[in-house]
Amino acid sequence: MLDEFSLDGNAAWRRSALGRVPRPRRVEICSKCGKPVGMNYPACERCFPSMEELWLADWRALLERENIANSSADERLLAQVVMDEWDRHPFTILDIAMTLQRCKTCQNELGSRYRHCTECALAFGAALAAEYGVSGNAHAIHIGRWILRHAHQHSDNIVMAWRYTVPRLLTGWLPGTEEAQRWMNKIKAGEIAQVERALQSLDREINCRSVGD
Repeated sequence: MLDEFSLDGNAAWRRSALGRVPRPRRVEICSKCGKPVGMNYPACERCFPSMEELWLADWRALLERENIANSSADERLLAQVVMDEWDRHPFTILDIAMTLQRCKTCQNELGSRYRHCTECALAFGAALAAEYGVSGNAHAIHIGRWILRHAHQHSDNIVMAWRYTVPRLLTGWLPGTEEAQRWMNKIKAGEIAQVERALQSLDREINCRSVGD
């Protein structure tokens, strides 16, 4: 489908994930759910687009490139083709392609049962493999979207940890391994108040940094 593009152009396309919509520079409180924006993805109607628009902007770029209308039969066909040529696209494109398809094995959204269904696991694996040249932050926000979108696949502690993390990842922040593990240990121990106090301090740092940029 993208054979007309040069190797350099195709490489640039694969690296284009998350680059078409400006990322927030601050951690803001959602006017709908009262939590940091992004924390209640996908249920909250404001938190949902704060995350999903980063993905959909890339998908719309593909539709425009292929001259395909949104919500058309051709779009659904394109989603199937994208999965067949997963190594040509950024992970955002594969993720949206999966939301437009049903798994032939488990009949759920393709990829959504990646821990229990082989076909879903293969699709999810392709999306991970498509993280071509991405930053640590992009990888983390990719995993965060998957876990929050398919929370039924994970423990309550894991989901809670990612709910706390995603609003900060949206700003470009990335925790260190020790920091993330320390917060996870506190979540497992039920020390939620301590985690939230630490995050409030982190948010002040992020938001103050945005003023100086």
